[in-house]
Amino acid sequence: MNPERLAEVRRRLPGALTAAVDVADPRQVQDFADRTAERYGAVHLVCANAGIIGPAGDRLWEVSDDEWRQVVDVNLLGVVATLRAFVPLLLRTPPGHVGITASMAAVTTTATMPAYYATKHALLSVADTLHRQFVRDGLDVGVSVLLPAQVTTNLGESLTGVDRPGNPRGISPEEVATRFVEAVRSRTLHVFTHPGSTGLARARTDAMLAEAGGPAGRSAGAG
Repeated sequence: MNPERLAEVRRRLPGALTAAVDVADPRQVQDFADRTAERYGAVHLVCANAGIIGPAGDRLWEVSDDEWRQVVDVNLLGVVATLRAFVPLLLRTPPGHVGITASMAAVTTTATMPAYYATKHALLSVADTLHRQFVRDGLDVGVSVLLPAQVTTNLGESLTGVDRPGNPRGISPEEVATRFVEAVRSRTLHVFTHPGSTGLARARTDAMLAEAGGPAGRSAGAG
C-alpha cells in the first residue's frame, strides 16, 4: 500500500476513512468494516479490488506452496473476507451493490501466471454464486464482476520471477471506473471493459464446446 496515495484520497475526499488493510488477514478486514459502520452508519457499495500476480514464468508444479498461498490468500480469500465483513452491512440498509475485480484471466487461459489465473477463475465463480444467492433470497443487492484486460495500474509490481514490463496499451483506471459505475446503475453482472474482450471469452467457450462435440459430449449435454 502506498501511503502517498492514501494521503491523496484524504486530500481529494475530505472525511474519507482510509487505512492500510491486509486483505489476507480477515481480522484486519473486519476491523475496517466495523470502523466504516461506526463512521458512516450505512454502507451501500463495496468494492473488492485488491490483487497480486505472483509467479509469472514458473511451471505450475514448480511454484512453491508459499507462493501459491500468497496469491490465493490475497486474490481469493481476501475477497471472501471482504464479503464476510461487508455484506451484512449492505443488508442493513438496502439497496446495495458489490463490485469484484476479476480479470480477463477469469475467462481466458495462458501458459503463464498459473496462480493468478486460477484465482481469477475462482473469483468469477464467487461473483456468479453471490449474485444467484442474492436473487434466490430476494435481497436487494446487485453484483458486478469486472473483467478488465490491461489497465495502467501498479499491478505489474507484484510480478515475481520475471522482469516487470510496462503497460503501454492499457486503458486508464478512470475508464474502468466509468464502466463500473454504469454497471452498478444498470445492475450488470459481467462487466467487460476492453474492445474485443467478449470475442476472446467466446473463442475459449467455442473451443471447449467443439471438443465436446463427439458422441460423449452430445449425450452428456442432453442429460
